[in-house]
Amino acid sequence: MKSFKKACVVFSMVAAAGCTNGNEGRIVGFLVDGQTGQRLNWFKAEDSKNNIGKDEDSKSQVYAVVDGEFVAAKPCGKGDLNKNNAIEADGCFQIEGVPLGEAVPVFAQGAGYERFHGIVDYPEWSNDYDHDKAQYVGNIRVFPTGYAVDYRFQVNYAGRGVPDAKVNCQYLQIASNALETAGARFISPMSTGSTTLSATTDANGVATFPGAQLVNGATYHCEAVLNQAFDGRVLSGDATIVAGVSAADQALNLGTGNGTPDQTLYAVSSNADYADALLGANGKLVITFNRPIEIAARTADCQVALLSEPDTDKDTQTGRLVTDVVGNGASESVSADVSADGLTLTIGFKVEQPLDTGDLGTTVLFSGILVHPRGATDGVQTRYIGGLGLCQPFDLPYASAQILRSVRAGVQPSAIRLF
Repeated sequence: MKSFKKACVVFSMVAAAGCTNGNEGRIVGFLVDGQTGQRLNWFKAEDSKNNIGKDEDSKSQVYAVVDGEFVAAKPCGKGDLNKNNAIEADGCFQIEGVPLGEAVPVFAQGAGYERFHGIVDYPEWSNDYDHDKAQYVGNIRVFPTGYAVDYRFQVNYAGRGVPDAKVNCQYLQIASNALETAGARFISPMSTGSTTLSATTDANGVATFPGAQLVNGATYHCEAVLNQAFDGRVLSGDATIVAGVSAADQALNLGTGNGTPDQTLYAVSSNADYADALLGANGKLVITFNRPIEIAARTADCQVALLSEPDTDKDTQTGRLVTDVVGNGASESVSADVSADGLTLTIGFKVEQPLDTGDLGTTVLFSGILVHPRGATDGVQTRYIGGLGLCQPFDLPYASAQILRSVRAGVQPSAIRLF
């Protein structure tokens, strides 16, 4: 994250008060009805102006959890606003006392609206800069209770509907300081349910996702994939929607990359996207792809798992993985399995001596897992996870292989944390 510039710097639509050298800032934004786009006034009116009076007993509140304490939002300061001029405070709120460099949970709850929960990753504190009550802009979109939009994806190829195509929609946790739809800086809502949804197109090429399965206001990246190869290539198409905001009918046009083989293969999601996830003694790295894949031929010997197990409980007991043997066309330390539809890769490790579950911070790093789109015959479309493992580039017909990219994490994580 970038540090703030020197002196009085304000990421804001409203002016900051005088300069200080504190290490706290504020979140300021607007509360918006997600269905109508109208700004919501959850504060009292005063002097013929809306939304400028604090009401601590109101059932409609915006608040954050700061240092383990609930901090309720206040209306934005009046400043030059008065009862005679045209300045309006509709929907504006601010949360003060937010520590720099911390992830802050933010909530909104109001009568007739679904509860909102998001995370603001507040820009970091740096001793090299003067931080003047820095402001972070984070608008909140709340939706009426029971509001949902069912999404219909029409999957087409050459103007005709494609039956039996798989459509996967992956929830994206957008960085909370990133610009989103229409240039609006909305805090992305959290998903506490399934982050990946799947459906298959009917005879007319239509796949439907009930709105009740989606998180209103959340961004989803949706991919349509035809599992069968077409002229030696895999057809795919994609679209990004914001649930409850984007149009209900979406078109996904399948293509092969403007007449050339589509060389784009990437991870849609994995269980290692969250660095703090603990997967246990039998943990595996599970990766979902944007199209069917297969493990590149003659690369099993490249696959290796490396164990890092600090003896944190000081009992001198640590585990050990099976030792790899080079040159036998197999991997002793890694198991790698592709699902029947080719969209999921599960990578495990093989233990020679059991791991000690009391050793906190134990991780396994995978390398040398090379994959490419199902049916590919050249190394250009090959992607590797973690590196080339026990193989060297000159040992392989895959010298042009690239690292596997991830929609969520940039480079696909190749390590899993067990305890």
